[in-house]
Amino acid sequence: MVEDREINMGGGWKMTIRMDVDKYGKSFIEIAKVRNDRKIGRFKLNPRYARDLGELLIDYAKEIDAEGLTGEE
Repeated sequence: MVEDREINMGGGWKMTIRMDVDKYGKSFIEIAKVRNDRKIGRFKLNPRYARDLGELLIDYAKEIDAEGLTGEE
């Protein structure tokens, strides 16, 4: 399917996003927090909600940018 995508979060942490299929043949999107190639936290998302999640994250990012709370100083 789709290869893993990674977002570097700093301090050795990464967020990985990948498409997978469970043992029953259902597709899901796995979002995981990774450090030293170990998945520390995982979340499985039904693909039908991926667009809604993405749009919501973009809205949050716009609000954070507007308030100047990006954490980059």
